[in-house]
Formats: sequence, C-alpha cells, structure tokens
Amino acid sequence: MSVETERKSLLILVFILACTGPGAYAQDTLYFRSAEDSLVYLANRIVEPHADLLRLENNAAFKSHLEQVLQKEASFYYPFDSLRTVSILYAPDNRFRLITWYVPLAGGSFRYFGIFQKGECDLIGDDLIWLEHSITDTDIRDPGVLSAGEWYGAYYYDIIHHVHESTDIYTLLAWKGKDRLSRIRLVEPLVIENGVPYFGRRVFDRPYEENFRIVFEYSASVSMSLQYERDFILDGDKRVSMIVFDRLEP
Repeated sequence: MSVETERKSLLILVFILACTGPGAYAQDTLYFRSAEDSLVYLANRIVEPHADLLRLENNAAFKSHLEQVLQKEASFYYPFDSLRTVSILYAPDNRFRLITWYVPLAGGSFRYFGIFQKGECDLIGDDLIWLEHSITDTDIRDPGVLSAGEWYGAYYYDIIHHVHESTDIYTLLAWKGKDRLSRIRLVEPLVIENGVPYFGRRVFDRPYEENFRIVFEYSASVSMSLQYERDFILDGDKRVSMIVFDRLEP
C-alpha cells in the first residue's frame, strides 16, 4: 500500500467514525463487495454492442444499479476500486466525491454521466445529485457558471482544494472526447452553495482572468498532458504546487 493510499484510507476511517459510527460501514462491507461485482459486470457490458441505442440501454441499467447502491447508508466510504472505466474522486477534505464516466458513440462522439455524492457529514439537501450532460460538444466556448442540470460533461481525473476569497474552490482536471478529430483537456472550478454544486468560476490569473473554465482543444491523433504537480518547484525556502500542461500549437 502506498503512502498516499494509506493516508486516504485513514482519512476515510476518521470520517466514518465521526459521521456514521464504527459499525455502519463494517456491517455492509459484504453487500458493497457483491454490489461492486455486479456494477463491474454492467459497466463492461456498456461497450459490447455496436449500436448506440443498445449501448445507452446497457448504460441505463448500470446507472440504475449504481444509484440503488449509492443510496445505501455508508456507501460514500466504499471506494469501488474495481470499476476501472469509472472515475471516482474524493474531495481532499472528504466533503463529497465525484463519479464520472462516458459512453463512446458512433461517429466518434461521447455521452458523459456523473454523480455528485455528498459525504455523510454534509446534511444539506439530497445526498446524490446527478450531473446532466447538456452542453453541445460542437461548441467549446466558455458557457459560464453551470448547475448540475446543465453540466459541461467530462471525465474528471484529479481534484484540488483551495480557499479563495473565503470560499472553498475545488479545481477539477478532466479529459473530454469531443468528436472523431478532437479531444479536450479541461480545468474547471467547482463551488458548493447551499449544498448544491456549481461548475465554473472566475478564479484564474492572466491570461485566463475572464474564463470560468480553461478549455484546451487538440487533435485526437496526439496526446496532451494536464496534471497537478505537487511540490513542483522551489520558491525560496518552500516548494510550490501548480497545474502543468503542454503547450499546444496549430
């Protein structure tokens, strides 16, 4: 077990004890293991058929079962590590987690799906909020602040927590397949207001100070790196973390 994995496990354990009591998670471990096996089977079936309609039907079955499992008490703390095609990201402060995945469709397009799941210490509103992919992928212009019901749609792979002007900002890094020719890397802030997530916020320095999110589009025939590098450079007597990305040129 890596140091980071061990640290994450300890943080989850602390939140379990604080919010649910020591027995709630342990009693349901067998249930979650069985449910995870079923979810892995359903997730793998999504891409089996060639027809889009059948892929979306298989995805609907996966979504339905996933929602049922996540409604179980203490589900927030079960990692579902075997779901290799699904991204499951915990906020660094364990306030919530984001679950995202996509379905590849004919013609090189993609449909994105996601769930915002609150930690059990946050009792405001619904525990599960579905993210509805509604932004047209042919238009990558910055659409401003978006609610869960009008989500940009992306596969999130990292999350960073900072406090900006007394507000908790969760910066998301994401991959997005646009079409047969293009891919997108995304830097997207997330803010929680009254227990509800909102995507996009003007928190960037120049030259992106007018952006609610930063969108990099590049050819599907190449790769692009966009990573949060912790302790990346030495500034005086301390190390500074930063988002590092490849320069793109036409």
